[in-house]
Parts: sequence; C-alpha cells; structure tokens
Amino acid sequence: MSDPEISIITPMYNARPWLAALFETTRHQSFQGFEHVLVDDRSSDGSAEEALRLSSGDARVKVLSMPQNSGPAAARNMAIEAARGRYLAFLDADDQWMPHKLEKQLAWMKHHGHAFTYHDYRHMSHHGDKLGSVVSGPDVLTLKSLHTHRGTGGCLSVMVDRNQLPWFRFPDLQRSLPEDFLAWLAIIQHGHHGHRLPEDLGRYRLTGASRSSNKLASALAVWHLYRHVEKLPASTALSWWLQYAWNARQLYKRARPV
Repeated sequence: MSDPEISIITPMYNARPWLAALFETTRHQSFQGFEHVLVDDRSSDGSAEEALRLSSGDARVKVLSMPQNSGPAAARNMAIEAARGRYLAFLDADDQWMPHKLEKQLAWMKHHGHAFTYHDYRHMSHHGDKLGSVVSGPDVLTLKSLHTHRGTGGCLSVMVDRNQLPWFRFPDLQRSLPEDFLAWLAIIQHGHHGHRLPEDLGRYRLTGASRSSNKLASALAVWHLYRHVEKLPASTALSWWLQYAWNARQLYKRARPV
C-alpha cells in the first residue's frame, strides 16, 4: 500500500464516549487519502478496544498504546513516529472537522507552499448541540502574535508539512504547560510563520475535563511559560501576557456556545 498524503494524529485518554463521532468525522472527509494513527494513553474505559472495534476493516487506521500514562504530548509524538504521511493533521478524540477540512487545507498548503497552517473553527458544547461564533486566529502567526492572541484552536485546526519540518515533535516538559503553544513556538523559532486559512472547518468541544476549561489555571500556566520557560524579560512578558489575557477573555465571551 502506498504512503498516504496525510496522517491524522489522535491521542486518546478515556475517550470512549467520543469515538463513534470521531470516526464519523474522518469517514465523511471528502479527501480520503489519509491514515489515522490513534495512541491510547493507558485509558481505563476501554478506549483502545472501542477504537479497534469501530475501525474494524479499515486498513488506514492504526491503534497504538503507550507503555504508561504519559500525557497528550507523548501520545502525539508516538503517533508521529508511526506516521507515514507527508502532512500531519491533529484531531483530538472529542473534536470534529467539517467534511472538506482535509481537502481544502491540503490544497491551500500545496498552492502556497506553507509549512504550518491553521483555519477558523467554532466552539461546541459538551453534547455538541450548541455552537459559538466563528473563531479566527491572526492571519500570520509570528512570535509576537503567538504570545498575544488566541484563535488557532490548539491542535484542531493545524496541519504541518513534514518535508519542511522533518524534526517536528511536541515538546514534553510538564503537563501543566500548553504543549501545542510550545510546538508552534518551536516552528516559528525555526523560521516558519503560521498562516491562516480563513474558513470555518472545525469544532472544538468544551468539556469540564479539558485543560482550557480552567481559565485561571491556563492563564497562570501561560505566565509561567513566558517568564520561567522562555525567560522573557519581565516587561515583555507582562505586556504580552496582558494582551493574551484580554484577547482570551474576549474570545471566550464572544465564541462560547450559548
């Protein structure tokens, strides 16, 4: 079997309730030249077994397991190691894509030659029955806009080209730090800005268990990252963090499902 163009990367931890919708999302993609690599992070709810059952007969799906619970960064990195596609797309188990997401983003990346892209999306409620307004990130993700804005949708909207970023992995420092932020930071530091595809192609599920649902903890983690991981000067860290906090608050007010 020839290598797929796209590898979809999915970490799982006690994700069984979302898996049927997850596989519906991928099966309804207009672009089908993908593989789907799922890594179970030692779930206690039978997620790996359910993923195998739901994907039975689909040779594009690989279900792997971590040797011990290690967090989403490590699970994504195991999936990346096993992936064969040139392009990596990231879909957490509780999130969803619109049917033309892979087709449109792949074509856009090829046309422009971008290494790192993201698109617009909407937040959806826990049960998926309510949607917020469209969330748009900055048109270009630079060092400053990464630190001061939100709106890339974490991993949900991102696609990267491994021909241009063969080293790409998720930094795995500590679980309280946003590994997606650190990953995009590494790409920018290697000389590649992110580029926004201005189309609503994803659904980010808000659940009580998600790290993003605890706004205070997220804000404190970002401050710790700015000052103690990146070691930004205090004045820069404070200026950028205040802009981040304001933009994150406005995004939450505007985009949460009601």
